[in-house]
Amino acid sequence: MWRMMGIPPCEEFYRTGAMAILSQNAVFLVWFVILLYTTLGEIIYLWQLFQQESSFLEVTFQAPCVGYCSIGLLKMVVLAARRNAIAEHVELFRRKWNKAIVTDEHRRLCEETMIPAIRIITVAAIVNIVMGNSFSLLPLAEMTYQYYHTGDSQRLLPFNIWWPFDPYAGTKYFYLVYPMYFIITFSAVLIQMAFDCLFCILAAHLCLHFRILKHNLSQVVPGKTTKPESSSNRQRLHDAIETHQDLLSCSDFMQHVFSVALFVNFFGSSIIICIQAFMITTAKGYTLVKFLLFMLSFLMELLMLCAYGEDIVQSSGALADATYHCLWYDEQDKSFRTSVLQIIHRSQQPMVLVAWKFWPIRIPTFSSLLQASWSYFTLLQTVYTEE
Repeated sequence: MWRMMGIPPCEEFYRTGAMAILSQNAVFLVWFVILLYTTLGEIIYLWQLFQQESSFLEVTFQAPCVGYCSIGLLKMVVLAARRNAIAEHVELFRRKWNKAIVTDEHRRLCEETMIPAIRIITVAAIVNIVMGNSFSLLPLAEMTYQYYHTGDSQRLLPFNIWWPFDPYAGTKYFYLVYPMYFIITFSAVLIQMAFDCLFCILAAHLCLHFRILKHNLSQVVPGKTTKPESSSNRQRLHDAIETHQDLLSCSDFMQHVFSVALFVNFFGSSIIICIQAFMITTAKGYTLVKFLLFMLSFLMELLMLCAYGEDIVQSSGALADATYHCLWYDEQDKSFRTSVLQIIHRSQQPMVLVAWKFWPIRIPTFSSLLQASWSYFTLLQTVYTEE
């Protein structure tokens, strides 16, 4: 997905020099211009609807598309602005990977964490891309159906954008513009999934290292049936403490890169889901299917983000129990026991990523967003009924 968006691999830093940066990101800039024009065109069209005193349904039909493209545009800006930070963090995980995966138990934990993560992310990306393309294809299906059953050659577009000409004025304009909608939809879905999948795969790596650390902490003091290792108990504990501190520092990176974009994503999604639910209750035919696909895409995206945020909380919080059961009472060194107590105390405060200090990225937040969307939906229905 990053390659299709013209984004170099995650571990690649910006080149030095303006021309080198432009050549490195030429395709990305093309996609950015397309999405920027789409967002501005949707906003202009929405403003025209207000000026024309259009109906309530026409305005609510346009609003979700504006929100979706605006969120995608923000995510592109974040990926561009934080490129070097992302590359640095990916390189850090690569070094940790080579150092942490040592035993068969580590490899088992790696398979149990990363293989499901890759499968889930791949399926989510494919489903969203298919739904996005279906969103653009539905008007063609509706036009074909209307033509063969009624003989009426009706022109429909997936969504409304301001153009410097009237796309409905003639056949040449209409069929010139319609292919652009496939490109626009594909780019919007692709950037959403590229950002979300990056967050989820980095979160999965973080969870993997927490699980490996949990295993290592449980083996800090070998039992009587365990074969002794060359390093001392204190050295193993010291290594575990250093690893724990490194993983906690990853929280600052995740907050730095993803916090603002996820806040806007969560806030916008709660409103957009509300509007989608409202439009589903009023739409018919292919428009109903369009809004169903749109809402499913948002729900899947939010659930995936919150699920991996919850996994970070659970895997980081599990270190306290692992440390407590590490047979620390067999070690007579007082400083050793003090260090164990400090690890337990710190692990009882699990790592929680927060969307701009407002929404914890957790499963309860997903539930709260749905509740907020339902509240907005009932308010919207009340307003529409009164009108």
